[in-house]
Amino acid sequence: MNKLELYEKLSTAITQKRRVSLLTITAAGRAEMIGKRMLFFSQDEIYTEAGLDMKLAFQLAEICFPFFIKQLTRSVTFVSNDETVKVFHEAFAPPPHLIIGGAGHVAEPVAQMGKMLGFYTSVIDDRQEFARKERFPFSDNVCCQSFHSYFKSVPLNNSTYILLLTRGHQFDVLSLQQLLARNEKPAYIGMIGSRRRIAGVFEQLRADFPNETFANLYTPVGLDIGAETPAEIAVSIFAEILAVKKGKTGAPLSSTIRELAKIGFRKGKKDERK
Repeated sequence: MNKLELYEKLSTAITQKRRVSLLTITAAGRAEMIGKRMLFFSQDEIYTEAGLDMKLAFQLAEICFPFFIKQLTRSVTFVSNDETVKVFHEAFAPPPHLIIGGAGHVAEPVAQMGKMLGFYTSVIDDRQEFARKERFPFSDNVCCQSFHSYFKSVPLNNSTYILLLTRGHQFDVLSLQQLLARNEKPAYIGMIGSRRRIAGVFEQLRADFPNETFANLYTPVGLDIGAETPAEIAVSIFAEILAVKKGKTGAPLSSTIRELAKIGFRKGKKDERK
């Protein structure tokens, strides 16, 4: 395809929130290869600009695959047929997808905050009077559908974050049964609820999934900051989601300063230089 068609396909992929990378050859022994581009959706789905050597294109796909998986933008140099080739791998990662199961009063500030933090936000509820765009003006998608059918088919990957804020533990169970039965796993599943409600959910799930570790299920959802109002609960929830997303502990940043204060800041600074 020509350069315009390539960029149109890239634009469509970004609009559809597909994971895609643009590879550009920036240096090569053959001058005609410099500037040639390729779109990379997977090792089985690539699209090249007219004139790009296909053997070289498949090498590019193989070499850049690790960067594609991690969605890293990198410059890579390698040798192909005694020719030094340099390629720029530009990742276009779709925004993380936040799925809020349940459109109750807590879901409203959660959806708004999710959008503020850069998530593509979907709200799902089986009640027509709750699943309305007017109640969630900041959400990208508001869907009136059963939890069972939605979670059975919604795309899942390591950029999917799910919050179960449903009106009853039976809906949590239905949702989790669908999610746990799938091969694709989200990055995070958070479930709101009392200790009694959570115990009831786990009791039902263990019968169906005796070997499940529930490693990515966070319940009660959120960090312990004493949240009471819906807005405070939203802050608590996103503090936990961001900690999981960034691989952090959620501990106070001031804890390091407190340790330094015990031994004296000057002594701590001197010890760090050793």
